[in-house]
Amino acid sequence: MKAAQIQRPTEIVVKDLPTPVPGPGEVLSKVVRCGMCGTDYSIYSGEFSFVKNGMVPFPMTPGHEWSGVVCAIGSGVDAFKIGDRVVGDTCVSCGTCYECLTGRYGYCRDMRCVGTINTWDGAYAEYMLMPARHLFHLPDSVSFDNGAMVEPAATALLSVVKAEVKTGDRVLVQGTGPIGIMAAKLAKLSGASLVMITGRKEAKLRAAVNLGVDIAVNVTRESTADVAKAHGVDYGFDCVIEASGSTDLLKESLQLVRTGGVVSSVAFYERTVDAFDIDRLVFGDVTLRGVAGSLGMFMPVLKLMASGMLDLTPLITARYSLDEVPAAMCDMKMRNEDRIKFMIDFEP
Repeated sequence: MKAAQIQRPTEIVVKDLPTPVPGPGEVLSKVVRCGMCGTDYSIYSGEFSFVKNGMVPFPMTPGHEWSGVVCAIGSGVDAFKIGDRVVGDTCVSCGTCYECLTGRYGYCRDMRCVGTINTWDGAYAEYMLMPARHLFHLPDSVSFDNGAMVEPAATALLSVVKAEVKTGDRVLVQGTGPIGIMAAKLAKLSGASLVMITGRKEAKLRAAVNLGVDIAVNVTRESTADVAKAHGVDYGFDCVIEASGSTDLLKESLQLVRTGGVVSSVAFYERTVDAFDIDRLVFGDVTLRGVAGSLGMFMPVLKLMASGMLDLTPLITARYSLDEVPAAMCDMKMRNEDRIKFMIDFEP
């Protein structure tokens, strides 16, 4: 099979690799779509902290946002058959440790992350091998495009769940990357009465508004606090979702949430934070939660997509073939003004 493999930082090549053969409990799928994540680019560029500490082995095949069709099945697999449309988890657990056996496979002690840390080969390839326990059926009514965005949407949904968004809440989302925009949409679907999103790129802010977000603030021209007050948020937001990866915005979020509110952080910061207002956290009775991964959130997202309530295809800003992936990696940086989600198309 053909795969786009990162040989070392800044070097990615499309090459022939052996097509995997499913063993017991495993499923081989033909990849139809694969989204390109900012993490993929940071591995390629070498900027990812887990590249620097050696937890990303090279050569490696990235790609953890994918959809496809089952084409081969190993022994002992009953839940899937050839021809089924599927999506897959971002991690592969061992299935035998204490965490796995008690249903907390997201905390597996021997976790391998698909296309990232301690790498399980990812979906920048014509075929994708996964244990059946980490696959989900893609409903017939959900497109392969939306299927490839289930994973980032699931991560975004986890940030909304951990922010404890309730009916009538006023929610602030910091950051207009795919996770931020999806989190803002999902907060609205969760019953928020007002959702405000902040960012620096007009094209991304417009995309958020087109998806149903109430207010978009360009922080290069307006103050988030001033716009919030103009819309009646006088005592802070009930929930803040920090999706920008900016430590300054993380600290600002602590000031923008109401007393007793929740800040949910779903970003890589890759640095420590100085001048963090701990007293505001303590005396403001603010809950600060970290959000990592998407395990456990696939089914709710798939149900929303199947119902027609969640269509994320407007966020696709460019398409590439597998052979064009090296050029796409360059575009990830060069097109940051308007890039939201790049998609690799394996089939029309």
